[in-house]
Amino acid sequence: MVRRDITGIDSGSRLTERPSTIDRYDILLGSIPAAFAVAYLASRLFGLPLEAAVLGGVAIAALAMFDGLFFRPPSGLRGT
Repeated sequence: MVRRDITGIDSGSRLTERPSTIDRYDILLGSIPAAFAVAYLASRLFGLPLEAAVLGGVAIAALAMFDGLFFRPPSGLRGT
């Protein structure tokens, strides 16, 4: 909970009051669309055919997916 003084202005930093909620699997899920965005930019910058760039994006996204699902899967629920 964020403490507020009488003026309604935060007295401390929000980042120090709560722990980070982004974990490894959030980063893996974010890397999948990022791989396709990088592939699209590479096709535009280097004049690659879109099919070749998408294939590269699929390879990177597949590595992230297989890493998160098969190589280092979740070991259980981590909640309170």
